[in-house]
Formats: sequence, C-alpha cells, structure tokens
Amino acid sequence: MSSVRSSHALTCLDLFSGCGGFTLGMERAGFRTLAAIDVDPEAVAVLRHNLPHIPHVLEKDLTRFCPEELDELLQGECVDVIVGGPPCQGFSNARRRDGSNHGQKITEDPRRYLYQNFLAYVAYFQPRVFVMENVRGLRTAAGGEFYARVQAEARELGYRVHGEEVYAWHYGVPQKRIRQFIIGTLPDLPIFITQRFMPPTHDDLAQVSNRRDRRLPAGMSSNRLDASGLEIRDTANWQPALQPPVTLWEAIGDLPPLAAGEGEEETDYDLERRRAQLARYGGRYLEEVLEIHRARRLTAHVARPHSDRDLRDFARLREGESSAAAMRRGVQFEWPYSKNHFKDRYTRQHRNGLCSTIVAHLSKDGLMFIHPTQDRSLTPREAARVQSFPDWFEFPVARTHQFRLIGNAVPPLVGEAVGLALRRYITSSSGVSGKRKLYENHVGHF
Repeated sequence: MSSVRSSHALTCLDLFSGCGGFTLGMERAGFRTLAAIDVDPEAVAVLRHNLPHIPHVLEKDLTRFCPEELDELLQGECVDVIVGGPPCQGFSNARRRDGSNHGQKITEDPRRYLYQNFLAYVAYFQPRVFVMENVRGLRTAAGGEFYARVQAEARELGYRVHGEEVYAWHYGVPQKRIRQFIIGTLPDLPIFITQRFMPPTHDDLAQVSNRRDRRLPAGMSSNRLDASGLEIRDTANWQPALQPPVTLWEAIGDLPPLAAGEGEEETDYDLERRRAQLARYGGRYLEEVLEIHRARRLTAHVARPHSDRDLRDFARLREGESSAAAMRRGVQFEWPYSKNHFKDRYTRQHRNGLCSTIVAHLSKDGLMFIHPTQDRSLTPREAARVQSFPDWFEFPVARTHQFRLIGNAVPPLVGEAVGLALRRYITSSSGVSGKRKLYENHVGHF
C-alpha cells in the first residue's frame, strides 16, 4: 500500500468504522480522517491503538449520537467523503439459510435499518461522495427490497446513486471476498464510472492459468507454474498490465509453523523463512502491503486449540479440500453430526489459491479455515494478513475479539482502492464543496 500525502488532503468520516480497516485504507489513499465512530468498545480500542493521530475516534451509538454533536467537535470543518459499513448481519447469506431474511422474520433484526443512521449523517454533512459497504446479500434480501430502499432514500437526499460489487482479489487481497458497495455522488459532479476510476489492479487466478502461455515474461517457462497453473512463483519479474493475484501462501508462508494451541501473543519472526519468502515472491505483499519492516515483533500469531477428534479429521483432508469433497472420495470423518447437514464442516485452504472469505464467525471456530499444511485453523495474524492488515497493526484484545474484529473489517487494500478512486474522481471534477444542511428537511424521514 503506497502512502499519498497532500498539504490539502481531502477529508472523510468513517461511520460504523469497526477496528479501522476502511479508515486505514482511506488514510493510505491520502485522506485526512476527521472522525471514526463505532459502538463496539473493543473495535474503538484497537483503532485508537493503531491510528492515534485521528482526532476523534469515538465510542458512540450512531442511533443516539446525532450529526450536530459531531459537527460541534469538528468545529464546522467540511467533510468531503463519508464511508462506512452499517452492520451487515441482517443481510448475510448465513441468515438467509436459517430463514431470517425471508417472510415475517425479516422485520425482526433492527440492524437492517442502521443504514438510515448512516444516511442521516450524509443528509447533514452533504459530502461530495458517500460509500456504503455491505455484504452481497443486501442486493437480494427480501427480494431486493432493502437494496432498493437504501438507494431510493439516498436519492431523496439529492444524490446520484448506484451499486457496485467489489471483488477484493482484484485489488490484491488474497481471499474470495465479494462485497456490495453503494456509491452516492452530488448531482453537480460527473457520473462516477467504476471502471474508469477504480479499475482492477490484479488478475483472476483462472485468467492467469488460461493465459499462462502468452503472458509469461520473456525467459520464464511454463514450468514456473504448478500443475494446476495457479501459482506464479517469481512475481518479482512479472510485468503484465495486471499483476498476478496474491495467493494465500504469498500472504502467510513466512510465518513460523505452529501446532494447535501453540503460539505467543508476541514473539520473534523467523527471519530465515522471511528471506526464503522474499526470494520466492518478492516484496510486493510482505513489504509493500504488510510493511513487515515497521513491525518490531510478530503479534497475534497464536493457534487455537482443537479436540483430538477434529485434529484427526483435519489430517484426512487434502490441501484445498472440503469435508464434502473428501466424503465423495470415500473419506469417513469422526464428527458425530448428520452427514446430510454438515458436509461442509471442514475446509483445508490451498496455499496456491485464494483463501475463503474471512468472516467474524472465526471467533466461534476456525473449522472452515484449516491451514494449508498444518493441522490447525488460521491464527488471528494469518487472518489479518489475508485481510491485508499490515503487521504493525496490532489487536491488543482477547483472541475471540481479534477474530471478530478482523472478520468484520473492510480490507485496508479495498479501502485504499476506494480512496484512490475517489481522489481521482474528485480532483478531476470541478470544485464542489461545502456543507448544505439538508438534514433538517429529512430528519423526520429518518
């Protein structure tokens, strides 16, 4: 992640900020964060610990903390952009599977309506642009009712609005994460065209495989790919228009091996493994994204314990295989659950592919995130690396909270890609700024 600094930095607010993934990305894109707000005390503590220069990191309930109160703290400073991710559990695919996104149950989760508190801040501060991040399920929940409602209510505030699905791996994040973004711009600005201002920087794994014969750099033979065609071993010499995708192993392969239950909250790096990793992949992820040079010691690399039964089941999985796939080839697992309902109980990740989407459920168990080569689930530091948090970004809270905060975060690389796109967009547009307080006209609506 490259730093961009300006003496006249654009300003932003991060609402429902979590532990600061979006905040960090916007900062790295050159924005000056005026305030980051979340109700979660652990999230706020982590954000304050890592980004102490932000003047207002507030533990506030945005259903009660109104925009006027924030405006007093900001002393009337102009807000160029508002970003944020209202809690998404009410729209998640997991909730769709248990029926709570359908029928009468759809009205029972108040988290569905937190987007209105986000829009209340948009109405008050009238930023040039707002960006709301949510799960992909927002688009289809209740037949698309909430997705349409969010856009319609934003348009009532005078914004031009459209939705965009963002594939995290297209911006160098080594996981299969897809999120729904809703982007609103003032009508006197030009249309925001995602492909123009936020084009992908990294290729797809399948496309790398399909094009390997004609896209390999001069002097690199096809044997530099593994049998599946998924891994580019020498990324330092790769020069296509798009970078090759970042694989899970490029992100975590240098970390010291651990058995289940092993590890310390703070320990030394394995410098031999680091040297081998840099020789193999170059520094585009370890040095440019994870900024390993800024981390004094390795933190949060602690493996959770697992039962002996789970460890025996882990050992039965091939790399990149789920328990459902293993059962199809005749593997018998020991877990005492109905095979009809728990076929996807375990997944061993593949080092040469993208990791499964990092989610907050990691705080409950890590059975869907088994290490590619070790019989254990991913550690918080490994999960943070897959989310593109730099190694100097620490999580001085209990491990359960570490997993939850990491899983709920916007990957900083995605936040940076959004921030850089907004900088290009705003600086290429005629100056539209200032606060047009429409909030009073819409406060009854919210």
